[in-house]
Amino acid sequence: MIYQKFKRFVEANQLFGPQARLLVAVSGGQDSVALVHLLLELKKDWPELDFSLAHFNHQLRATAAADERFVRQLARKLKLKLFVGRGRVREYARRNKLNLEEAGRLKRYEFLEKAADRWGADLVLTAHTMTDQAETVLMRIFRGTGLEGLQAIRLRAGRVVRPLVCLPRQEIEQYLRDRGIKFRLDETNLDTTILRNRIRLELIPHLEKEFDPEVVSHLAQLALIAQDENEALAELVEGMWPVVTRGCCGRHKKGGHNTQSPIFELDMRALKEMPVAVARRLVRKFLHLTLGLESPSFDQTEAVLRLAEGQKFSWGKDKVLINEGGWLKRLETGQKRTGFSFWWDGRQTIRLHDRWEFSGRLVSATSLGTPEYDDYTRCYLDADRLRFPLEMRSRKPGDKYRPLGLDGEKKLKDLLRERKIPVEMRQLLPVFVSDGRIVWVPGLPVAADFKVTAATRKIFLIEKVDLP
Repeated sequence: MIYQKFKRFVEANQLFGPQARLLVAVSGGQDSVALVHLLLELKKDWPELDFSLAHFNHQLRATAAADERFVRQLARKLKLKLFVGRGRVREYARRNKLNLEEAGRLKRYEFLEKAADRWGADLVLTAHTMTDQAETVLMRIFRGTGLEGLQAIRLRAGRVVRPLVCLPRQEIEQYLRDRGIKFRLDETNLDTTILRNRIRLELIPHLEKEFDPEVVSHLAQLALIAQDENEALAELVEGMWPVVTRGCCGRHKKGGHNTQSPIFELDMRALKEMPVAVARRLVRKFLHLTLGLESPSFDQTEAVLRLAEGQKFSWGKDKVLINEGGWLKRLETGQKRTGFSFWWDGRQTIRLHDRWEFSGRLVSATSLGTPEYDDYTRCYLDADRLRFPLEMRSRKPGDKYRPLGLDGEKKLKDLLRERKIPVEMRQLLPVFVSDGRIVWVPGLPVAADFKVTAATRKIFLIEKVDLP
């Protein structure tokens, strides 16, 4: 029985408990509608389970308004609270030079996080299935990937949880048919010019018929194994990072201007003594922190690993690395910079402007005790909501965020003025940013989206010390 399979999966993986408060993302399609009905069944066994629905209208398809109406009717019929958001995804994609799929994903999850905060939800549930997982694994393989890519759709990502990855789409379709449950059809799912659809409609049925009837479950199992093993390898790399690097953040003189930049140097000799899998991970992290490469490719990583002493690696006009004396470091190109911006993994102590030192540490929410709140010298953040490395940068025109205690976003310059932060200090203070979203500015409250809640398991503590 599908419900029992769903319930066992939730319990076995400790996805949420009988008293959880959940926000469920609902598009109106078969998977999300099935998730809602499975949760209603679960509520009969767990009466204190509480959940509401959230629908994001991307305003891209002609049927988007009808999808929204369907979800509104569903919520009314089931007597469930509903949050609805709309976004100008096409405009956002053009402004940020993103494809529509990525822009839609970013705006959707931004809405879900805000709706979850309004509802006071512990977790956000999405309806990704085992079949989605298998499709993603195949897409990653075709495009070229490693262990990180084979993780595909994570079971948990921050407070987002995906409890349907235990169920293939065929079982979900049968569940809905047996109960006569209606849902919306997305006509774009039939467009075989889209790679994912071609995999779903043509490749997977062929693999099931000619090679392995259980190919979907086997690919999904591969993703879960990759998640566990990737997590173990990531912990190993984090432990090795301080051993094979030196430096943190310093001041450079360039063109008569003082600038701040990351000064990580990587011990190339030490890398040669390590298993190549660990060495690759360390190089990828180094490229991300020093050059800002979001996902360094295999070829880029291998090129850096092969650098002999005196050789250089270039990426763009001003991103140059050199192996100098066995240490990999970034070459300054003489390009004039304004302000400062660099990546911080939260492990090193950062010295900024010869005025302050910033340090970070992870602590368990259960062992913290009573926090000592002080917006000027420390902040407490829900570590699971952060995406490392954090960016530390000077403020930019138009910066805004929603600080704890306010209902909506407010411009950073107005908040600094209201807090009476001296004008000469405002451009010196670092803005801490996670995945493009402001987290904290010393002297101001933390962002509401990253606050510590009763559901927080790990806390990232940032502390600022004034230098003499």
